[in-house]
Amino acid sequence: MEIVKKCKETFTGNLDMILSFMGFSLGLFIVSLYYLINLNQQDIGLAVLFACLIYYVFRKKFKNEAPISPGKDELKSALNLSFYFVFLISILIYSMHLYYRPLSYFILLCVLAGIIASEILYVKKGDRVAPILLQIFLLSILIRSGIYYNFPSLMGYDAYAHAGIAKLITETGTVPPIEISSKYFYYPLAHIFVSMTQLMGGLDVKDGFFYSIGFANIFITAGIYLIGKKLEGPQMGLLAALLINLNNHNIVTGITNITPGSLVLCYFIIILYAVFSEKPGLVQAGLLLLATILMVLTHQLTTFVVFLAMISILAGKYLHNLLYGSLPTASGSFNYILFFVISLQTYWMFTYVTRDTSFFEMIFKPLVEVLQSGSSYSSDELIVGSATSQSSMEVLILHISYLALPFFAIGGVLTWFSRRDAEKINKFSIALVVAILYGLAYGIPLLGMRNFLTSRWFPLIAVFLVLVSASYMLKLVSLFSSRKAKVSAVFAIMLVFSFVMITTPGINKDNPLVGKDTTVRNQFKNIEIQAVKTLTGMYSGGILMDSPYDSCLFYRDPGYDVNNATYFDTEQIESKEISGDHMILLRRSSLGEPVSINDPERYGVNIIRPLPAEFFNSFDAPKYELVYDNAEVLAYLKKSKEAN
Repeated sequence: MEIVKKCKETFTGNLDMILSFMGFSLGLFIVSLYYLINLNQQDIGLAVLFACLIYYVFRKKFKNEAPISPGKDELKSALNLSFYFVFLISILIYSMHLYYRPLSYFILLCVLAGIIASEILYVKKGDRVAPILLQIFLLSILIRSGIYYNFPSLMGYDAYAHAGIAKLITETGTVPPIEISSKYFYYPLAHIFVSMTQLMGGLDVKDGFFYSIGFANIFITAGIYLIGKKLEGPQMGLLAALLINLNNHNIVTGITNITPGSLVLCYFIIILYAVFSEKPGLVQAGLLLLATILMVLTHQLTTFVVFLAMISILAGKYLHNLLYGSLPTASGSFNYILFFVISLQTYWMFTYVTRDTSFFEMIFKPLVEVLQSGSSYSSDELIVGSATSQSSMEVLILHISYLALPFFAIGGVLTWFSRRDAEKINKFSIALVVAILYGLAYGIPLLGMRNFLTSRWFPLIAVFLVLVSASYMLKLVSLFSSRKAKVSAVFAIMLVFSFVMITTPGINKDNPLVGKDTTVRNQFKNIEIQAVKTLTGMYSGGILMDSPYDSCLFYRDPGYDVNNATYFDTEQIESKEISGDHMILLRRSSLGEPVSINDPERYGVNIIRPLPAEFFNSFDAPKYELVYDNAEVLAYLKKSKEAN
C-alpha cells in the first residue's frame, strides 16, 4: 500500500509534466504525418507542440494573480480615457460606411480590446469591476451591432427559418403547427422569447432577435466573470468575460446566425454559475432545475452538449477524489444528473423529426450503425484536410483564428493539472471537461457521423476554454517584472487575438479581410430585397436564383409559395440550359462575389465560386426576355412562356 501511495503521489505531483510530454509528442507526431502521408493538419500539430513546450520551459516562473499597484500611475487614467475616445471614433467610422466596414474600424476594435485587457491588470480583490464590465459590454455591442445592422437583412441561414416561426407567433399569438414549425413545434421557447420582445417593444423580427437573444448573449457573460472570480479572482474573471465576447464561435452563435442554441448558451452559463456556487442551497437548486427545464424545451443538440459537460464535471470531481482525496461529491450531483437524463431522454422520445422518427432515433440510430458496421460517410478530405490556394497571410490568419484559444487553453489546462492548482477540485474538473469535450468534438466526425453537428459545440466548449485561457494569459504576463512590460505584453496579446477573431470570413460577409474567394455573402442590400418583394408579388411560378440569395424569400410577397423557388446547380451552370418554366434571377454582384452552387451528384456538397460570365450572359439571348432590371438584379423569362 505504501508503494501504491507513493506512486500515486508521484503521478499526481507530476501530472502536468506527464501531460505536457504527451502533448509535445502528439504535436510532433501530427507534424511528422504531414511529411509522411501528406496529413494536412500540421497547424494543429504545431499549436499543440509549442503550447506544451512553452508551458514546460516557463512553468516554474509562473506567479499567481498579482495586480499592478495603481498608486499615482498616470497610465491607468490614460487607458480609461482613451477607451471612450477610441470607442467614439469607431462609431463614427462605422456610421460613415454602408454595407462595408474599413480596415481602420477593425484595427480600432482590436485597440479597444487591448485597452480593456491592460486595465484588467490594475484590478485587485475588492476593487469595483463595474466600469470594466461596462467597457466589455460596450465593445461587444459595437462588434455585434456592426455585423448585424450593416445590412437590412438577417444574417445566417438557420436564422431565417427561426425568424419565420417567431414572426408567425407574433402575428397569430400561437405556435405554428408542426407542418410549419417542424421539430421546433416541440422546442418553441426561443421563438416565443423573440415574439414577446417584439410585442413589448413594438419591434420587427430583426430587432426582436437582437434585443432578446443577442443582448442576452452579451450580458449573460457577466456570469463568466462571476465563475472566473470564484475560481481564481477578479482579474481572471474579467479577462475570461472579454475573451468570450471576442471569440468568433460565440459571435456566430450570439449574433450572426441566431438559433435556439444561442439561448441555450445563456442557460448553460447560469447552470455553471449555480454548479460552482460557493453557497449551494435551495436557491441554487431551484435555479439549476429551472434553467435545465427551460433548456430542454429550447433546443436538442446543444442541450445534449450541456449534458455531456455536466457528466464530465461530475466525473472530474470523483476522479479528483480518487487522486487527491478531496471531499466526496454531494449526492445531489447524482440526483441532478439523473433528473437531467430522464428529462432529456423522455422528451426526445416523444418529439418527432418526421412522422415515424423520434429525435432520439434520429440521433442514436446512426451511432449504433457505425459501431456495428463502420461508417460509409467518412472522407479522406475530413482527415487529410483540403488543399487551398489562399495566400500565406490568409492561411496564417484563418488558422490562428481557430487555434488561438485552444493554444492558450492547452497551457491553462496543464497549469490547472499542476501540483499547485490540481488540488482545487473545480479547476481540475474544468480542465478535464476541456479535454473530454474537445476529444469528442473532433473524434465523432472522424467516425463519419454528421448528425451530432459537433461544429456547433464549440461556442459551448468555449465557455470552459476562456476560463483556462484567461488564467494562462495572466501567468504568461506574470513572467515580466516591470509594470510597463506587463501592460505592453497583455495589450499585444489581446490586440493580435482580437484581430484574428473579428476578421474571420464567418462573421464578416460584408468585408472579408481574408478568404474573399471563398466567402459567400448572406446579407443583402435593400435593392436586392426589393427585387424579391416585387417579383414574388407579380409572379407565382418557379424561380431560379443563386444560393444564398434564396434566403431573401423570407421577404417575399405573402401570397408566394416558397416551395416554387430553388437555386442553381452545377449541371445548369455547365450546360447553360434551364429546363422547365422558371423565372431566372441574376444578381450582378454574383459575377465578382462567390456564391454557393449545389452539386446534385454529391449530397451536401456545394461549389463556392462566382457565377461564370458565360452563364450570366447566356440569358441575353433571343429565347429569353428581360422582365425586370433594378440595376442590381435582373429577371428573365423564356419568351415562349408568359408570366402568370
